[in-house]
Amino acid sequence: VDESQMNKILSMIEGGKAQGAKLEIGGERIGDKGYFIAPTVFADVKDDMTIAREEIFGPVQQILKFSDLDEVIKRANNTDYGLAAAVFTKDIDKANHMIQGLRAGTV
Repeated sequence: VDESQMNKILSMIEGGKAQGAKLEIGGERIGDKGYFIAPTVFADVKDDMTIAREEIFGPVQQILKFSDLDEVIKRANNTDYGLAAAVFTKDIDKANHMIQGLRAGTV
């Protein structure tokens, strides 16, 4: 990561706060040497927020609420990107349902 990328990530973090996402932890540069950013977690993220729609390429996690798995699939597939997706569950049937529905380069 170079200074330009660090500044882009920090700008997206500021944008997330400005758009109403709740910063749970992180969100700042670590130290003054190198280009390190603290692991950052946002809650109350909405689908139309920039931090939900754009790839950040930094240590930023967005938490979005959902009602059911089909809603998750529909929302996840409503993106211009889709390089990768991850599914974490103990229920293999739910995992398979998600894997079959997600349009991503890798799951």
